[in-house]
Amino acid sequence: MFQLMQVLRSFDAAKKADLQGCAITIGNFDGVHMGHQQVLAELNGHAAALGDAKSVVITFEPHPRAFLFPEEAPRRLSHLHERLEDLKSAGVDAVLLLHFNQALASMSAEDFMRHIYNSLGFKHIHVGYDFAFGKDRQGQADMMRVLGDRHGFTVSEAAAFAMDGAVVSSSRIRSAIEAADFDLANDLLGRCYAISGRVGHGEKRGRKMGFPTANIQVKDLTHPPVGIYAAWSEYDGKKVKSAAYLGYRPTFNGRTLLLETHLLDTQEDLYGKRLKVHFVKRIREDRAFVSADGLAAQIQADCAEAHRLLDIHSPIIKKR
Repeated sequence: MFQLMQVLRSFDAAKKADLQGCAITIGNFDGVHMGHQQVLAELNGHAAALGDAKSVVITFEPHPRAFLFPEEAPRRLSHLHERLEDLKSAGVDAVLLLHFNQALASMSAEDFMRHIYNSLGFKHIHVGYDFAFGKDRQGQADMMRVLGDRHGFTVSEAAAFAMDGAVVSSSRIRSAIEAADFDLANDLLGRCYAISGRVGHGEKRGRKMGFPTANIQVKDLTHPPVGIYAAWSEYDGKKVKSAAYLGYRPTFNGRTLLLETHLLDTQEDLYGKRLKVHFVKRIREDRAFVSADGLAAQIQADCAEAHRLLDIHSPIIKKR
């Protein structure tokens, strides 16, 4: 059955959505990884136990750390639209997406919860094992229980979700991606790691050399080391063998990090389409070439190696 999910963008919108008596959770949910998925499954269980109440996720955009400490903020694991898709796939009924600004940053945990309670009238809050929020991170489970006794809601905490002897976390996934350990990243995410975006126009150097590429911006996303990768490209329901280049194009004195993907065995115009690049294996590091001809010869060899690797690694792309 198709799951509809409301996306609400203010306390007022939440109040009008008639979600009274719901079960809620609060968090950033960057990547919606296996640990998050455990919290969300338990949230849905708590909602059902309330008599088929709605499950509601409260999350933020931008990431609070990106607002408070922009120079120190971690790179994202996913775009906002992907986070919402993943929350929908987890069976959540509604998302209250709050714009994180100075007003929210200055709000005490108790004031924030008062806004949430007045907007949603929730009956239960389920939080992660390391949950803390509000100014100076005052909002923790014990404080929530005191408020719950006052307002008539209950509180539960999810246990830490561990895999391979360590807790699953966004920071652990970032480390795996940055080390090009895609097998570990895939396991921790519960799906195949990918970078996605709208295909834009580049300088068409690859096309002139006989290797047209689909270019997407990486911007503030977590990414693997620069280099050449065997990858599966996904678009319009298709999964196509690809050779992907992530780098700054040192041969041409480039300064902007780009992901350029060459489709093997097919040629299609992807401009304006949403492309998802699933990284499989690193082929080599990035390096400058003396001439465009030397680069073209190396690209041909890279494509052959990508083809060989992708013949071994089938496109098992877990549904987002």
